[in-house]
Amino acid sequence: MIMNEKSITKEGLDAIARGYHLNSDIGDKQFDRIFHQRCFDWIRKSIRPGGLVLEMGFGEGNVTRELLHAGFEVEIIEGAASLVAAARQAYGGAVRVNHALFSEFQIRRTYDAILATNILEHVDDPAATLACIRRWCGPNTDVILTVPNAESLHRRLAVLMGIQPSIHSLSQRDHLVGHQRVYDSSRLKNEITAAGFKILQQKGFMLKALPNSMLSSLPQNLIEAFHDISDQLDPALLADLGFLVRKAEE
Repeated sequence: MIMNEKSITKEGLDAIARGYHLNSDIGDKQFDRIFHQRCFDWIRKSIRPGGLVLEMGFGEGNVTRELLHAGFEVEIIEGAASLVAAARQAYGGAVRVNHALFSEFQIRRTYDAILATNILEHVDDPAATLACIRRWCGPNTDVILTVPNAESLHRRLAVLMGIQPSIHSLSQRDHLVGHQRVYDSSRLKNEITAAGFKILQQKGFMLKALPNSMLSSLPQNLIEAFHDISDQLDPALLADLGFLVRKAEE
């Protein structure tokens, strides 16, 4: 989990990692795993095969595992010491793990791809984070950005039911995982282009009509179908947004 980089400390990140990513009592992580699998399926089709990938945050290693299995070389930036230890224990020398905040990180190599999957909704200053990413890019570096979508069907329904005052309001789960904002497509596109990137692809993930607590009672094949149907629908209706971007010419 990523937090406010102006106030965050590595100790604070570690406490959150232990309370969420390393907490076996969190009961709905299966939805994160499915999202990461579907996200990786898109990533694999969108970036050059076998390249060097910089992953922003380790989390529970769902994307890292898939990248390595697919033959990518992986480097990670992670601020939480417990997650750094988990990554090193899981992958040893197969993955370079940097214990740093984004603002501290200094690149050593040129990356073929940078993954910022569900990052921008957590940080205090998305423009500063995007500026860091741009500095890490070579002329042909592919950048994958994903965020939860404010316009998702389940958020629209929550407003109609009086559960949330607006689609941009932070829910109880948003607060649990440390979200500071919920993006819609227009806002994210504006921030991407203002940071000096050009958009190459846009994608949506999962038709989500219910909160995780209610989805948990549904059959697994229905959950998979909610993902499968995503490519047939307007991304503005879906639970998460994805963008493939590249540094614009100066």
